[in-house]
Amino acid sequence: MPVADLRPMTLGEVLDRTFRLYKTHFWLFAGIMSFPFLALFVFNVGISWFTTTQTAALRAGQIQSPGTLIAAGAGGALLVMILTFVLTGIGEAATIFAVSDIYLGRPVSIRGSFSQVRGHVLQVLGTIFLSALAMGAGFILFIIPGIILMCRLAVAVPAAMLEDIWPGTALSRSMDLTKSFAMQMFLIFLLTFVLVAAVTSLFTIPFVVMAAMRAPQGLPFGLVVLQDAASFLGQVIAAPVQTIAFSLMYYNLRVRKEGFDIEHLMGSLNTPSTSVMPASGSALPS
Repeated sequence: MPVADLRPMTLGEVLDRTFRLYKTHFWLFAGIMSFPFLALFVFNVGISWFTTTQTAALRAGQIQSPGTLIAAGAGGALLVMILTFVLTGIGEAATIFAVSDIYLGRPVSIRGSFSQVRGHVLQVLGTIFLSALAMGAGFILFIIPGIILMCRLAVAVPAAMLEDIWPGTALSRSMDLTKSFAMQMFLIFLLTFVLVAAVTSLFTIPFVVMAAMRAPQGLPFGLVVLQDAASFLGQVIAAPVQTIAFSLMYYNLRVRKEGFDIEHLMGSLNTPSTSVMPASGSALPS
């Protein structure tokens, strides 16, 4: 089993390790994220098929009132939002556990990462939801407070998962860990946002251009499916990067502020098996 390389890292080293982990374990992270995004892809194709057939029926006069179509579209959009929130939250949690296992030198697999999410679904969704509420309130207050909260709450989800704590505690924990490191968090957000936007745009822009050229008719169903497939590939490829970066930053902050490297070493020496002893008050994934 590889030995965990636990040491304080600069921001550049965190980013370098992020991309090395992503490159070395690409199929692991892509496999983890493919499950939630594949489910969303299938659902989006179903919504597109329903919208296309109903719009054609409306134009042919087979449907007299567009009210039902509008209501169904609104309901479908709401359901997509809920599914996206739940499924991507689960995918993020599984990615965090995968990064943790790699970072601590444990065996890692797609199945094992998802198995660790069981029992933590409400924690990850609650933490994401509370973080979004806090950041939303901050953005309402002249943008800057929202950016500050976004940076200070950046490791709330890794803390919730890796320490087995509930959302309110996870937010406070992130605020403590990121104190004096908000600028580094902002730079990670900025760099990963640009990367994710560039990758997803590479896959989706051709279809956006075609849709604009065909307005107001829109794309035929076949091209809509291809657009959804391109979006699926872009999301699977790009989505893990930010989660990997903040998971590594979570451990980096613990090493810097709490001596987690020494704690982990002592736990390994005192444990006859290869498992890692959890920190006092913080349960690491088994």
